[in-house]
Amino acid sequence: MKIKAFWRDNNTLLSVALILLALSIFGLFSMGLEPFVRTTLSGFTLSALYFMVAAGLTLVFGLMDVLNFSQGSMLMIGAYAGWQFYTNPTFLFGLAPLVFALMAGLMMMAVLHPLAARWRIPEQWQSRLRAALIVVAVVIGVLAVAGVDFRGLASTAMVATMVAGNPLAEATPQEPLASFWIRPLLLFLSGALIALAQARPGDSTVVVYKDQSRRSGMLVGGLLVLVIVATLVRESGPLAVLTINGNLRFVLALIVGTLVGAGVGAVIETTLISPLYVRPLYQVIITMGLAFVISELIQLLWDPLPYAMSRPPAFSQPGKAENIWAFFRGGNTTVDILGVTFPSYRLFIIALGVLMFVGLTLVLKYTRLGMIIRAGVQDREMVEALGINVKRVFTLVFALGTGLAALGGIGAAPFVPVEPVMGDRYLMQGFITVVIGGMGSTTGAAVGALLLGLARAFGDYLALKFSLSPAISEASTVIIMAIVLLARPAGLLGRRE
Repeated sequence: MKIKAFWRDNNTLLSVALILLALSIFGLFSMGLEPFVRTTLSGFTLSALYFMVAAGLTLVFGLMDVLNFSQGSMLMIGAYAGWQFYTNPTFLFGLAPLVFALMAGLMMMAVLHPLAARWRIPEQWQSRLRAALIVVAVVIGVLAVAGVDFRGLASTAMVATMVAGNPLAEATPQEPLASFWIRPLLLFLSGALIALAQARPGDSTVVVYKDQSRRSGMLVGGLLVLVIVATLVRESGPLAVLTINGNLRFVLALIVGTLVGAGVGAVIETTLISPLYVRPLYQVIITMGLAFVISELIQLLWDPLPYAMSRPPAFSQPGKAENIWAFFRGGNTTVDILGVTFPSYRLFIIALGVLMFVGLTLVLKYTRLGMIIRAGVQDREMVEALGINVKRVFTLVFALGTGLAALGGIGAAPFVPVEPVMGDRYLMQGFITVVIGGMGSTTGAAVGALLLGLARAFGDYLALKFSLSPAISEASTVIIMAIVLLARPAGLLGRRE
């Protein structure tokens, strides 16, 4: 009985595992050990990259029913931010005070709401006042950044030099503090006006959650402290970063890229997605448009060229490690795995994808946030009735989803070119992964990524061996999606609505 119950509860996963096992045995005997191992490891690498994009997509859709077509752009933003930080962080240090100031202003909504709710404004004028506040905020924001040499700061990533044996920045001089301080101040004001508009002045029906104003006030205060600190270290910070150990700098680049992606996601959800929850079509249009805007902005700052990010010292020592344990001692560029010479950094990408899946699964199943997210997926109204600020949870989940994609971007940067089209390259595969696995299922996204990665890798092998068109391997992912949808329209682990 226990075996039957186990099969009934996990029949989809077990069926997929048995099919993969049968195909693996067939591939091993028909291809030979070395080609099979090499192709399989390449498939695992692609699977990890696909999952990094799909994890955020399925997480956001599962709770918020939002199809984020700018998810690929978040991967690209993470790659550029991490590459810039690792190579020469002058641009990020120059931008940090402005970003923190804008975020502090946007977080003022809960602080301003008690004041805005007391205003007596006729209902027909409320929407006009909100529109006017947003227009004024945009004008002030444009004035705040007018004259900033963004291109000059961004170009510093290509001019890092070696001075006295240490990597020091040949940085574009930062703007003098005497003229710079007004910029974060104006951006804070711009964000505060947007927050005031979102507080809906005169609308007494907006729900105010207990202690929300106090917590938001503390967060705003912390961000303002970061504004001051970031302003003071604009010139000394890049030099300090570039003189630390390369491996530590790479870890910091992973963290910075993830935080930048999460921060951008939080701003997008707060300003663009939040007003459109009742208009799904508008969400699709605005996220697609946002992807184009981000791509053009990236090309404006860094030119439409592919850039190569150097690998950290832990993966760049000459020679081949005899096995995984020898790699940990020597940090070689390649590792011998069952007689196959395989790049060690690709193994890192695989490990990063596995850690991302395990971490996300643990968060969703064993933390309070995960409990709220899973409850919100089932019954949002009930969660709100319990006094939980679902809107804040939505912002956090959206930021987590974009942060995961950004982490994937910086993780992949030493492996793939950092360029404006890198997000588009993985976005479609991410959507196919989510469709195969089932909307809202993290485990389904992992299974879908595994299937797509292996299909693409073995498709490339067959196309090369038999001199077929590369389109054959690209079509294999779509064929798998079609087969899965014919058998299970909701995806492998998706739920029927």
